[in-house]
Amino acid sequence: MKKKILVFAVTFFALPFYISTFLSASNTGASFLSIGTSARAISMGSAYVGVANDVSAINYNPAGLSQVKESQLMGQHTEWISDIKHDFLAFTRPTLNGTMGLSVIYLSQDSIEGRDENRQRTGSFNAYDVATTLSYSTVILSETKNPVSIGTNIKIIQQKIESESATGVAVDIGTQYDTSINNLKLGLSFQNIGPKMTFIQEGYNLPLTATIGLGYTLKRAITFALDIKRKVYDNKTEILLGTEVTPISLLALRLGYLKSVNPETISSISNFKGIGGGLGLKINKFSTDYAFVPYGDLGNTHRLSFGVKF
Repeated sequence: MKKKILVFAVTFFALPFYISTFLSASNTGASFLSIGTSARAISMGSAYVGVANDVSAINYNPAGLSQVKESQLMGQHTEWISDIKHDFLAFTRPTLNGTMGLSVIYLSQDSIEGRDENRQRTGSFNAYDVATTLSYSTVILSETKNPVSIGTNIKIIQQKIESESATGVAVDIGTQYDTSINNLKLGLSFQNIGPKMTFIQEGYNLPLTATIGLGYTLKRAITFALDIKRKVYDNKTEILLGTEVTPISLLALRLGYLKSVNPETISSISNFKGIGGGLGLKINKFSTDYAFVPYGDLGNTHRLSFGVKF
């Protein structure tokens, strides 16, 4: 069984590399789906596929939801670059047959000044992106020493600029495997699998990604994370590193780093530019997480997440 799982893992991750060799690099749409939704994960460089174990796993690796033992509610707000606002709200609930989850991502911008082909003002308009996700996760092979978790998401995506809009659907698939090494988890995740979306009669690919990740916890006080992410249609690869140190039970200190194998990705707004970090506080069933992310000449972003268990 272990050999079968290993072969599956290698095949699972190698497939997008194989496919992308036959695809020319192309621009993708709905890039808001690539923006991080958890201050904890973001402060760890978004290296979270093997670590994901809370409600925020919905947008990193849905298999991690199976580790949630009680209902959780989480919200995050970000004042993004150029007056763009990014909001995330998620809820998850364990059941006898697995863990269910529901989340909403909302990206919006203040009124935008409109101009015609002669650059004359025509009034203002609004633009926004929304993704609503329904999630499910469960544990298989639970009777073995090394259980495997699987999870999936179904997303409904909508983008709108003034009177023009586009609607699409996507699926995420993920798994986590407890390896024979104590406290070492292997995670695998495919995100944004779906058909092209059409906006103003032009089709574009969703930001399909494949990620393999490792998460290792040492004496419940230090967590190390490593992810390798492949952006299939963009033909780009990223290496993400993160660590979390918990000196006392109510405080967590985090540091993260992202390295792009393709130097041209430095210009992408969805990428973490080098080193960032943050911290987390837990008091009873309440938690607050903060992340600082630099974006070079574009400025810095500060994110706050709030969560509660019940």
